[in-house]
Amino acid sequence: MSSRLFSPQAVSDLGVNLFVAAGARRSDATATIKSLVTSSLMGLDSHGVIRIPEYLGLLAAGTIVADAVISVERTGPSTAIVDCGHGFGAVGAERAMQAAVMIAKEQRTACVITRRCNHLGRLGAWVQQAADEGMLALATCNSPVYGHFVLPWGGREPRLATNPIAYAAPTSGDPVVSDFSTSVAPEGKIRFYRNEGLPVPDGWILDSTGHPTNDPKAFYGPPQGGILPLGGSAGHKGFALGLLVEILGSALAGIGSQDTQVTGNGTCFIVIDPSAFCPLAVFRRLMNETVAYMKSSSPMPGVSEVLVPGELEFRTLRQRQQDGIPIDAATLQALQDYGQKLKVDVTSLGSD
Repeated sequence: MSSRLFSPQAVSDLGVNLFVAAGARRSDATATIKSLVTSSLMGLDSHGVIRIPEYLGLLAAGTIVADAVISVERTGPSTAIVDCGHGFGAVGAERAMQAAVMIAKEQRTACVITRRCNHLGRLGAWVQQAADEGMLALATCNSPVYGHFVLPWGGREPRLATNPIAYAAPTSGDPVVSDFSTSVAPEGKIRFYRNEGLPVPDGWILDSTGHPTNDPKAFYGPPQGGILPLGGSAGHKGFALGLLVEILGSALAGIGSQDTQVTGNGTCFIVIDPSAFCPLAVFRRLMNETVAYMKSSSPMPGVSEVLVPGELEFRTLRQRQQDGIPIDAATLQALQDYGQKLKVDVTSLGSD
């Protein structure tokens, strides 16, 4: 299946209209669509507009609560718990990071966890939010038992989610932003390959019998297969990182890893004010020097240049703002189907 390019503004307008027609508040719909469209603009399609039909399904099922109330409980000078009320995950995550940045400005450091937070999209968006405020931030994100697609090291039955870790640091230009799953790949990328009718790369997934496969359908089953932890032959390291994310998202929040009543993501945001240790201007200058030092390494054969985390995504963002966002045929059909169901004009989407 091939993808087509669409105007970011047209996709944004359609997404907001679909969510509002499905019962969402316009402010929540706008914030969520902004997060999804930005992910697609940055080339992170697995966490972009491909998720709009999924969220519409969750709204219809009541898993996403359209009129959710978010509350922030300060549990100490530098800690807080944000109850997202089962609303849109992006709205809850944005509020949680706002709380973390506010606390860090007061106390120099902050640790904020969430409860009842639905899928929050691109984890890197929220640490970038902190970096834009001149903060250094680290975030982790787990999923409940129904999202356990990742195999523990040496196992053939999934026990973890793809459990990403993200961090961001401000510079004088684009921040350094790293966002990676502790599995070889996030489940959304496998879904993207399935929608495109393409095989996944070697070393990503096993089928239900524990044998390697390139067929995304063999992963989804039934019976379900599993995604390998990050690291290849050193996958025990990826497994250990994934377990850390699980600890921060479940045990630290007082939630069991096998609790079938839990939905959404368990997140932990840690924010540090660099000015607690040196002036922010000095930190930015040192970050600029660090980035330049990384990029000064002579490229290996076949590589044009050394890139730091986030650099490629910001380049893609600027290019796709001009060229448009690719939407695969399966996602486009799902949007059209929801448009018909919700009486929203999808023909206004247009194509580049």
